[in-house]
Amino acid sequence: MTHCTRRFLVGLLVAALMPLTGWAQAPMDSLRGAAFTQVTRPVAQITQRGAINRLMNELIITPRIPRDSVSRIEVIDVTENGYGPDDLVVVYPSGETFNIQPGMITERVADIMGSWRLESEFQYDGALIAADSLRPDTAQAGASQSDSARAGAAGLRKPAQYSITADLLEAVQRNYSGDSLSVLLERTDQGLTVEMWNYNEAEMRFAPPPTGPPDTVRVRDMVYVVRSDSVVYDVVYINKTVEETTYIPEEGPVSSAPPPPEPSTGAGRERQ
Repeated sequence: MTHCTRRFLVGLLVAALMPLTGWAQAPMDSLRGAAFTQVTRPVAQITQRGAINRLMNELIITPRIPRDSVSRIEVIDVTENGYGPDDLVVVYPSGETFNIQPGMITERVADIMGSWRLESEFQYDGALIAADSLRPDTAQAGASQSDSARAGAAGLRKPAQYSITADLLEAVQRNYSGDSLSVLLERTDQGLTVEMWNYNEAEMRFAPPPTGPPDTVRVRDMVYVVRSDSVVYDVVYINKTVEETTYIPEEGPVSSAPPPPEPSTGAGRERQ
């Protein structure tokens, strides 16, 4: 079985290259100013016993350890132009390294190496954009063909991967104001590895993440108040007293009805 992954190698960068004729006279102290960085190269890992023996036979690899003790073989694409001549083969567990000579690459070996593909299940390469442009919940898939739109369209298909990328980029942009920074993050079932390099220490400034909304959000009823002009009229209360006159006849029940008119002769009398 063959797996293609990426391994971080340590590369040496020398400030000035010197001709071979002057190498012997060059002081050793001139090499102390070299700067180290890290680069990535594809690595194919072969772990199946039959494939290990077949590859060692094809490339004429003769390790010092017994063949049956070889647990895996790694082929490193040093030239990063596909597996082939001038690449390296590492045998484990001894760690012996062999260079692939051009004459060792037969047509059959070239077909086998051509089938090796990098196991990069997620990768984003594009212009430097804001972290929010990579978040699946804020990206717009139907926008124009910009880096942000393409990232948004892909984020809808792989929201978790783009969310991790956005969070990492947001943390870098918040705490680092420099131009370049390289980060290696590797988590396994045995531990965590984080490395940072190629950055300016003076540009590092700690900035805490913004506080989010509280867990409990109080929602109150909305009250709308409509204000309009009004006219207030004065009210005048008039107290009125009403007097009632009761007529009592000479005989019969008392009635409040007025008595019939009396003859003009003056018979009868009026009571009050």
